[in-house]
Amino acid sequence: MHEVEIDGKKIKYELILRPVRYMRIYVHPEGYLRIVSPTQNVKPILKSKEHWILKNLEKVERGKTLASRGFPLFGRFYEVRECRKTEIFNDVICVSNLESLKRKIKRELKKKIDKIIEKRTEEIGKKPNKMFIRVQKNKWGSCSSKGNLSLNIALAALPEELLDYVVTHELAHLLELNHSKHFWKLVAKIHPDYKKKRDELKLWWVIVNNNELWKKILGG
Repeated sequence: MHEVEIDGKKIKYELILRPVRYMRIYVHPEGYLRIVSPTQNVKPILKSKEHWILKNLEKVERGKTLASRGFPLFGRFYEVRECRKTEIFNDVICVSNLESLKRKIKRELKKKIDKIIEKRTEEIGKKPNKMFIRVQKNKWGSCSSKGNLSLNIALAALPEELLDYVVTHELAHLLELNHSKHFWKLVAKIHPDYKKKRDELKLWWVIVNNNELWKKILGG
């Protein structure tokens, strides 16, 4: 791990050398930078991007703070207790074991996603072939060329309006398997504030990936 000083702060970064045309900077949920670059001489570019880097690292710190508030489920934070039976109450989740919790979350998430798909396919005009809920490490969801949706179980952490956005986003890929202007027009018809929601999703990605129980569910 390397280190660079930006605005008086020492920031760690991982450097991955690849024959790419332009350097790419990713902010890891743990609070360091992951840089893909064709050269080792990255510090001058990092200095030029200091405002963007500091802004996103602040978001990571905020996400870490929220992650420690409790277990996030559909936008609410719950106290977690060990119990004989896994159950969800108003402010408390009783957990008997990890697998039973995963099953319960998956069932509740599927109910909500099924309702969203039923509603949004009427507006988009196309239904998915199949829908899978899986543990995914790097994305909220995806849509295959066969018309199958693969959705991350971690979507269960999100407030319902963000869950709706992610499912709508993937449904729009049934018509446009890309991120063209036409694709974003499809999304904007249902979620005109999609840019704001995309930004909020970045914060929730940090929350999920810094929450101890979600890390166990996702195999981290």
